[in-house]
Amino acid sequence: MQKKFNLKSFNLYEFLKHQNTHSFSLPFFLADRHTYKNAHVNFPFRTFSYGIGITYTGKGDVFKIGSTDYSLKARSLTTVGPGMVCQWAGNYTAEHDTVYFTEELFEGIKAKSFLHALPFFFHGGNHVIQLTDEQVKKIRSLFALLKVLQDEKNAIPGIVHALLMLANTFHSVQNNKPKKESASRREVITQEFRKLVADNFIQHKEVAYYAKHLNITPKYLSEVLQFELGKSAKNFIDEFVMMEAKSLLKQTTMSIQEICQWLGFEDASHFTKSFKKQVKNTPTRYRKG
Repeated sequence: MQKKFNLKSFNLYEFLKHQNTHSFSLPFFLADRHTYKNAHVNFPFRTFSYGIGITYTGKGDVFKIGSTDYSLKARSLTTVGPGMVCQWAGNYTAEHDTVYFTEELFEGIKAKSFLHALPFFFHGGNHVIQLTDEQVKKIRSLFALLKVLQDEKNAIPGIVHALLMLANTFHSVQNNKPKKESASRREVITQEFRKLVADNFIQHKEVAYYAKHLNITPKYLSEVLQFELGKSAKNFIDEFVMMEAKSLLKQTTMSIQEICQWLGFEDASHFTKSFKKQVKNTPTRYRKG
């Protein structure tokens, strides 16, 4: 894959647009079940665009965002934002509609003011939720309109905005559903922890730091993470760091030493040891593979 494009500038959004001969003059791209067939992007990749998609079929393809595994089943609404490291666990062949776009799509509409107010586009947000059949029907109708009018440059921002507002409504409905106090507390801790890790993993890789900021014990934090995500707090942090490392190894031309420094490791040997323990491979071999 490294022979096909310059890793320093690899951008999945642009790569898919080019591969599918989509216009680069329009700051959005529509994807469906056929889009990823020849992409062969099986490594963790950093996103440079926003994305919202609805899965119509499927029994649970795993999509990883940071250290969190999401199961994409029928009626899954998925949202990702710029700067997230993601990975498909296998070939995503389920029937779906997805639109990727950049802030340029909303040029002149104060894009940052409303995009940055949508928590599902940022770390700590809920990136995958299950919709009802009626909700899917509404989302699907907007995607159908988007396909019909995809060459109408002035119409696209309004349709995508409608998609986002509808998604925000569906998230609000789910967030307002009655929950047991213990379940709600665990979810809040998990969301805050995920956001804290995304913001601080370079300087802090120890569980105690995050537990202190959440005003709980490291033991209780790991119990919550184990219940909510199926992994301990330490495993979550280590996996998050290695997802970042794998993305940098595949998407950039940074040296091992530069990546080591970027990720906050003391030296290259420490980084290599940690990488080999988590990935069962050396950084150099992983980059070449």
